[in-house]
Amino acid sequence: MKCDCCLKRKKLFESFAAVKTENGKLNLCVDCNDLAYKLRDDAKEGNKDKFNKHLEELEKRCKKAKPIFEDWKKSFLADLYKCFPSEESTADNEKCQP
Repeated sequence: MKCDCCLKRKKLFESFAAVKTENGKLNLCVDCNDLAYKLRDDAKEGNKDKFNKHLEELEKRCKKAKPIFEDWKKSFLADLYKCFPSEESTADNEKCQP
């Protein structure tokens, strides 16, 4: 089994996360899964600096990602970007539930 993000091969006794998507099951290694959770938490907290840092780390890891991961990432990030209101908007982050 390989990670659908970074294509890292699963080692003996290593766990992978299985994420259900519209297009099937997504397999993520521990590192990629942790980055996804960090991105979600950063968005909930409204911490754009940490969010951008973790997004950059994820982008470095997923250079050879499978198409199913790319599709999931687009929808996942679209929901997270809603947590950061634009300068013109007066929406608050309290309502953000990615």
